[in-house]
Amino acid sequence: MIVLVTDSTAYLTRQEAKALGATQVPMNYTYEGRTLYSEGFVDEEAAVLPAVFGSEEHYSTAQASLAAFLSTMEDILREGNQVLCLTISSRLSGTYANARKAAQELGDDRVVVVDTKTTAGAMYLLLKRAREWINEGLSLQEVAARVREAREKTRTFFSVEDMAPLRKSGRLGFVRLSVSTILNIRPVLKVASGGVTTYGLARGRHEQLRILKDVVQKARAPVVVQHCHAESMANQLSQSLREENIPVEIRLLGPVLTIHLGSGCLSVAWMEA
Repeated sequence: MIVLVTDSTAYLTRQEAKALGATQVPMNYTYEGRTLYSEGFVDEEAAVLPAVFGSEEHYSTAQASLAAFLSTMEDILREGNQVLCLTISSRLSGTYANARKAAQELGDDRVVVVDTKTTAGAMYLLLKRAREWINEGLSLQEVAARVREAREKTRTFFSVEDMAPLRKSGRLGFVRLSVSTILNIRPVLKVASGGVTTYGLARGRHEQLRILKDVVQKARAPVVVQHCHAESMANQLSQSLREENIPVEIRLLGPVLTIHLGSGCLSVAWMEA
């Protein structure tokens, strides 16, 4: 049996992980460099998130550890199963490198690690697609090859309330230094080739929603609307997409990406046919 392994930025609920046959390796974060937390299933992080919102500057994050990947993979192999590990983009985190090192240390061809070149909603969609292929009876290598093809079809666009957390994170790719959130102007960013780049600027919330709706309408595909502390905006965007007969699933971002993106982040993700 092929078991899916992923990191916690896929933001699965415990029930989703069970349905997908997926094991989640936690990302980590600390408060003021003292207390270490491991990110759990997103539905179990609800009590943590209010403490993070608005105080992201007091938190820092760390990738899913080599030891955690090793332990997880060893347990799966010991039970006679195979491992397909899908991680957050290697340009956004060292998590992929740790997963690769774990696989190399195990030296077992029953373990395959794939850099999804994305995260959050798009990674969730890749996990769902991988499970479908596994259920169809494809081999480990065949599923991995299809995931590599499918990752090029994922699209993620997002907007933030404040650029400061993202700048501090060091995860900005080709984003103009002049991009800011002053004067009610909110940047619209996208994930491209595994990194973060600029897409456009929105003046006010109405235009922010319009731009995110417009990029999705070009795809005409099922969409994941994801947010951190932007429930009203997520609901408005989802409703407007549903009125265009576009299937929508609303999901939450957890603590680690909230620390990097700031509260108020709103994103859309989908996979092109």
